[in-house]
Amino acid sequence: MGIRMAGLAAVLAAFPLMLSPHAMGGTASALAGVRSWTYQLQGIDLRVLAATDYDLVVIDYSRDGTAAGAFSASEIATLKTKPDGSQRFVLSYLSIGEAEDYRFYWQNDWARNRPSWLFGENPEWEGNYNIRYWDPAWQATIFGQPTSYLDRIVAAGFDGVYLDRVDAFERDDPQLGAAARKAAMTAFVNSLAAYARAGRPRFLVVPQNGEELLSDPSYRSAIDGLAKEDLLFGAQEDQQPNSLGMLRSSLRLISRLTAEGKPVFLAEYLNSASDIAQVRHNAETLGVVLFIGDRELDDAHSR
Repeated sequence: MGIRMAGLAAVLAAFPLMLSPHAMGGTASALAGVRSWTYQLQGIDLRVLAATDYDLVVIDYSRDGTAAGAFSASEIATLKTKPDGSQRFVLSYLSIGEAEDYRFYWQNDWARNRPSWLFGENPEWEGNYNIRYWDPAWQATIFGQPTSYLDRIVAAGFDGVYLDRVDAFERDDPQLGAAARKAAMTAFVNSLAAYARAGRPRFLVVPQNGEELLSDPSYRSAIDGLAKEDLLFGAQEDQQPNSLGMLRSSLRLISRLTAEGKPVFLAEYLNSASDIAQVRHNAETLGVVLFIGDRELDDAHSR
């Protein structure tokens, strides 16, 4: 075994993530029984997804991001029963830390009359824009009225939301310091969860990344699990293994959530058969639920 592989084995062995929901007095998450999942945002075909046997499906609320392309409640209902008759969870993707110019809320005149909370385009993702997510006008776009984003998702019958860009607190902003940005994101997610559950008590909330927020007990209480991209590969360069220090740091934070009986859903973006085999082994060691695909997220199946 090489030096790196030996070090990786030691790091993974130090973090047995998937603890029994009652092992440390935690409350079992509704998602604790999920053993497989898939994640698709482009080229969605509900018939293909319905024919799969995944326990959890994460999709966009719309075929193309627009209100006109939104899935109906009856269409979402077809995904909730697996071919064998058992039930599965269906979560809707929802980005709360960036604005997207292909969403129903985007106004064409923002190019000339930009809201005070809207900033430049993310150079890595065309059509995605940095925002001040703590601004009341942005948060009202996300939830609080029938035409808000979250409210549309709830009305469509999704079991919950899969929150992207909760890690937007990492972006520097002269208006708020680092600690205040983290607190603002925690408060945003907590308020969103409470609002949704006021009408749907079992509504699920799963954030993606931003594991630094797990140090706050109120945040851990508000969420039902964590999705983590690029835990093992690709954090700094696609297809490349992450440093052991980075892995250890993430696992130390994530273990606070799993100690309370809440699961972790791992998304890795890999093509190499040997890397895929390694990640499958590592995920089994950790006890996380693994998805492997392309960053474009255009396939209904995990590799």
